[in-house]
Amino acid sequence: MKSIKYIVLGLVSLLFGACAELDLAPKTAISSENFFRNEAELQIGLNSLYQINLWKIDLDYWTDDEHHRGAGPAINDISTANLNSESGLSGAYWRDLYDGVKRANTLLEEMEQVKSTINPAVYDRIEGEARAIRAYFYGILMTKFGDVPLITSRLPLNEALTIIRTDKQTVKSFVYSELDAAAAKLPANTENRVSKGFALGIKARFALYEGDFAIARDAAKAVIDLGIYSLDPDFRNLFLRSGSNSPELIYFVPMSVEFGVNFGNTPTRDYIPRNAGGFGAALPTFEALHVFECSDGLTVSESPLYNPHRPFENRDPRLTQTIVEFGTPWLGYVLQPHPDSLRTMSVATGQMITNNDTRGVAIFASFTGMLWKKGIEQRWADAPRLADPNLIILRYADVLLMYAESLIELNENLTEARNAINRVRARAYGVSVDQISLYPALTENDQNSLRIRLRRERRVELMREGLRYQDVIRWRVAKKALDRIVLGLPQPIDQDRNQWPFNNIILPIIDNDGVVDMRADELISRNFARQLQDYDFDEDRMYLWPIPATDRLLNNQLTQNPNY
Repeated sequence: MKSIKYIVLGLVSLLFGACAELDLAPKTAISSENFFRNEAELQIGLNSLYQINLWKIDLDYWTDDEHHRGAGPAINDISTANLNSESGLSGAYWRDLYDGVKRANTLLEEMEQVKSTINPAVYDRIEGEARAIRAYFYGILMTKFGDVPLITSRLPLNEALTIIRTDKQTVKSFVYSELDAAAAKLPANTENRVSKGFALGIKARFALYEGDFAIARDAAKAVIDLGIYSLDPDFRNLFLRSGSNSPELIYFVPMSVEFGVNFGNTPTRDYIPRNAGGFGAALPTFEALHVFECSDGLTVSESPLYNPHRPFENRDPRLTQTIVEFGTPWLGYVLQPHPDSLRTMSVATGQMITNNDTRGVAIFASFTGMLWKKGIEQRWADAPRLADPNLIILRYADVLLMYAESLIELNENLTEARNAINRVRARAYGVSVDQISLYPALTENDQNSLRIRLRRERRVELMREGLRYQDVIRWRVAKKALDRIVLGLPQPIDQDRNQWPFNNIILPIIDNDGVVDMRADELISRNFARQLQDYDFDEDRMYLWPIPATDRLLNNQLTQNPNY
């Protein structure tokens, strides 16, 4: 059983905020001079690396999977192509990740002073976790910013203000070697801390991002060969608090209302239906719904099973575990966004109530008609409406898909790659991989066909887990995926009731990269949809993020990425 520990951080994190050379605190205060002197203090320092703001997860509304009604041009610099050196978004990544690097460097330097007094197994574990987490921070920095300063020890102020960017190849080599070294020191267990499985799995992820497919293959295979992880038979439960002990989870950032580590009331209510006291503001897109295959394994543009008037029927079971099916109970009320469904049922009382989740009643009801289901549960809607989900960083299904992708890109062992994908697909249907008559098992065995399947599989399996953005970046398909018109349902007065919720005349097209073309202009011209936003992606610069202006003002040796 997975051991779950909730790490509560206090004022100890303050000791990482000053240069090592400046120690003005009295000797009764926490400082690097009188701290890190025993195992307990090393553990406190290590726990500071697990602080939630350091573990960056990309936001889904940067992508073609989600639209956030409130996250418009003022705060969404990625979707509007307004990303610049003064953007708070990219600046927060840079600031927080380097804060994490500084904490790790401090711990790793200080712990050497007390090595002889610490149990060797404990010392190795602490060192391994710190090195793996620092490598994880650098992995994100290099994928987002390219060349970044590689700092592996504490720097005096004068050096910090003149440091230059290290070439990405050197940073990448450091990340790989540190994760290897950490894996050698870390235990192979399922405790929810950084472990051998985490170090190897994250190495596979960054190697895949960097196109180092042989390295990705070997690292992913090493995780598989540990033999301690497996696919959870209950896909829905995997993402709930009750799934915290899932054998599929390799590492997640735990949250807890009890410990005050949770999303606030407003962000929580963005995901809750209006009938349940929410805002219904964070929404699946039309593209997200249509990328799921039909139950025959064909896309909606190919399958005779697809019915745009009943879009949840005869589909991959993960669809209704990811997006709430119309006409089904959800968080206490039947969700029915049809413009004429002015009343709906309260599950608790069985009584009909005013339906605030249709735009026929409430103008700010879901603009796409849809709401997310994956990872959301009743406790979000219960007072005080504070969400504390497990923020999954790495799980076993992702490892299997990374292994498959690396084999496909290397064009080797394609049968094994296909089997890894089929294991994930079979779980979605609640059967074993060899029961090929009970799920749409892949039969293709050529590189191009399997690449097409793999990219679609990653999108549906990992939807709403913060991985879509970096996938479209590394596949170099961000322009067609992110430069788009965001569609919503027509205004109730314009809605053709015979073409609800989607029309059977202008059907979407799913391309070889898993990008859905809704044919927006045609839909809008026929009043089958309306425009919510017109988003852009500047491929001349946005495959990398800008170095923050504040850092460049302090250090004129920091160069900028092209076209910023």
